[in-house]
Amino acid sequence: MAEEPQDFVERTLKQAVAEGASDVYWIPGADALNVRVRVDGEQRDVASVPREYGAMCVARMKVLAGLLTYRTRVSQDGVIRDLGSSGAELRVAVMPTDHGERVSVRVLQGGAALRDLEELGFSEEVVRALRTMLAQPSGMIALTGPTGCGKTTTIYAMVRELLRTRQDPASIITIEDPIEARIPTISQVSVAGAPGWGYAAALRAALRQDVKTIVVGEMRDREVVSVTLDAALTGHRVITTYHAGDIPSVYARMLHQGFEPFLVASAVTGVVTQRLRRRHDGAGRVPVAAALVPNDEWRDFIAHHPGLTDIRRRIRDFPLAMLPGEEA
Repeated sequence: MAEEPQDFVERTLKQAVAEGASDVYWIPGADALNVRVRVDGEQRDVASVPREYGAMCVARMKVLAGLLTYRTRVSQDGVIRDLGSSGAELRVAVMPTDHGERVSVRVLQGGAALRDLEELGFSEEVVRALRTMLAQPSGMIALTGPTGCGKTTTIYAMVRELLRTRQDPASIITIEDPIEARIPTISQVSVAGAPGWGYAAALRAALRQDVKTIVVGEMRDREVVSVTLDAALTGHRVITTYHAGDIPSVYARMLHQGFEPFLVASAVTGVVTQRLRRRHDGAGRVPVAAALVPNDEWRDFIAHHPGLTDIRRRIRDFPLAMLPGEEA
């Protein structure tokens, strides 16, 4: 190719940032390295380059991200901050594969994630449900949905709502990997790349800080779920994300992980599922969401340890806040 690898890398990344991409994927194959971007939740191919050229592109990204180019058999994580004047931060994750190193780049647009609840594009019914959840002084609010659907943006909007309703900023701590947007006056903790300092350790430390609201960026494993449930049951409001797919699966997965049904029923004060859906006119995508605010009847149902099929059947009769046509 006529273009130098370093020029191709920087042009591709800058173009992705300019288009509002949330992710850029560099995927090696047997003969070529394919470049894909995710914009508005939808992936598309943008380039395919020869394998050897692709390896040089990966090496260039590792240099930009402050990673070791000679370490090709282990995963590495880094950050690209100096990419023109866009203000975007690029989180780079490299891992070895059978055909070479694969790179995933998460694009954090400066300030783009800070919105108010009314600016999320949700229905008034969903916004009212979110405010009902936030009005509870304790309990877990769990958000679920595919990568890049806007869960973090929703969480930041919820934190801003708490600040708007005069919650003391000193009583709010976020635990993130990484910190995706800065919110003035509150404490934000990063657990990115620190050995022995993960979500569980940071959450336990936060519980010793006399706070009312804790944001846990992601419940990645059983230990984090356990500590989060304990926090929700001991007077803390916890807002978090959980990879489950939909509202019934949030409950089913926690029960499958072995947590006592009555603990799950008591701890969860709200579940939100969201995703992006293509507009009818084909011009981009819009967020759609459904929200469940448990009542005593729902908690009694969960306390009897239902299976996923039973939860899906029961939720059809439960009042959910959602956009028309959206499924729970």
